[in-house]
Amino acid sequence: MAKSRQGPSREAHSAPVTAAPARGAAPGDAPQSATTAAPADRGASRLWGVIVALAALYPIAYMAVAIMRMGYPFELEWMEGGTLGHIHRILAGQPLYVEPSLAFTPFTYPPLYFYAGAALSKLLGVGFVPLRLLSFVCSLGVLTFTFLIVRGDTRRTLPAVLAACLFAASYREGGAWLDLARVDSMYLMFMAAGVWLVRLERPWLAGALGGLAFALAALTKQSALFIALPVALALLVADWKRGVAFTAVVAAVAGGASLALDAASGGWYRFYVFELPRHHPIIPQLLRGFWTSDLLGTFAISLAIGLFRFCVTRHETRRRDAVDAVLLASLILTAYATRIRVGGFTNLLMPAHFAAALALGWGLGALLDFAGALPARGRGLERFVVVLCLVQFALCAYKPWRQLPPAADLVAGRQFVESLRRVPGDVWIPSHPYLAEMAGKTSYAHELSLTDVLRPGDTPQHRKLMDALRAALREHRYDLVILDDTGWLKDETEPYYDHAAQMFGNTEGELFWPITGYRTRPNFVWAPKQP
Repeated sequence: MAKSRQGPSREAHSAPVTAAPARGAAPGDAPQSATTAAPADRGASRLWGVIVALAALYPIAYMAVAIMRMGYPFELEWMEGGTLGHIHRILAGQPLYVEPSLAFTPFTYPPLYFYAGAALSKLLGVGFVPLRLLSFVCSLGVLTFTFLIVRGDTRRTLPAVLAACLFAASYREGGAWLDLARVDSMYLMFMAAGVWLVRLERPWLAGALGGLAFALAALTKQSALFIALPVALALLVADWKRGVAFTAVVAAVAGGASLALDAASGGWYRFYVFELPRHHPIIPQLLRGFWTSDLLGTFAISLAIGLFRFCVTRHETRRRDAVDAVLLASLILTAYATRIRVGGFTNLLMPAHFAAALALGWGLGALLDFAGALPARGRGLERFVVVLCLVQFALCAYKPWRQLPPAADLVAGRQFVESLRRVPGDVWIPSHPYLAEMAGKTSYAHELSLTDVLRPGDTPQHRKLMDALRAALREHRYDLVILDDTGWLKDETEPYYDHAAQMFGNTEGELFWPITGYRTRPNFVWAPKQP
């Protein structure tokens, strides 16, 4: 079985993506000297201790929040209920990628998270708990792999700990998303695993295992391909054995599975996963706002520290450093390309946050080595870096208790479901179909899935879906329609239904909103028009 590199070896010169001896250490030094190199002075040591103690509050706070809200029976984010609908369909033995319909239209994601969630739901029962537990475990995997990657490269524990803590600190900046019933944490965990695996000692095995992890990431969320492709090219240039193995496995597993899924679905897999996402228009304000607000507004310090690692690159590590630079750039540019489009939320920044965490760890390792080689001026440099780290973690500060649903929302949700249960017939709740399921009624396609199909404009799918929607409303197939707002669905509903009631009045303005993501809730009740 492959093992991570534990010390300098002759392959440090020939395999550029494996770990090299710590900068500032002679090739003949014992591993102990590089691994346990102490800070420049006791004062700096105490300062680092304070930083670690403060940074550790972030993973502790995240885990506490995730555990406390895992059992909340309602949506924390408005697409969680749609994810639950995918699980119900898989457990019923029905395919995901089918012709768009009011009954079911899938989200525009590959299937791996949904099938993993369905398998866990068989053991724990259907609901949000197994899906959030899956995401929570995957998020802990991201923290673990972040630590392992930085620890393996720098031979230092301090930068590895701070890198993992910084990713945990990005929790609120990423939309408080890590523990949601969404695909993102699993996708990021597989990519982090791939980055670690491809650095193992044996090039063929490392490339294959790394490629497998990236392929699984791509089968969880297709944007992983935007990162896998440049990384594959960089590996082919830097270390052809690793590159060939990596590229072959990604192509065979991700490509082969996609072709099989597309054939089995009669082309619908390709339609949802690759065609529909291209029609999300760009938000012009975010072309600049991503850099000035989303990314550099919080993580400029960690990225600047990471730049130092590449400024002091040595001849024997330049190829490995080039691969890592391509990796960081790909993570950030993928976040950029997805965040700037309509429908994107701050969860799409998570790959960039992973890049910032790696940059901090790698940069700190290089800076500590550099400071250690400057006995006189090194102490001042090290203390300056401590201050920068303190500011970086302070910029990520948030209020953990604000990520928990209020007790009043739990009561309101139960009352809402009980009201639905008393309705004698079908209820259509397009933005929250899981609520109908909770009330023992038929659930239908999620509004976002329908919107994605309709967004391209005058297509056969658009026309057929709109005809079905208008026929259902015209024929009063639903005894009640409950909408969130006054958007396009209200325009389609109004000719055939009357506005009958409002679930949440003005006195309940802050009740039953999702904790994160798109701020929306079921509110306006429409009843069939009387003849």
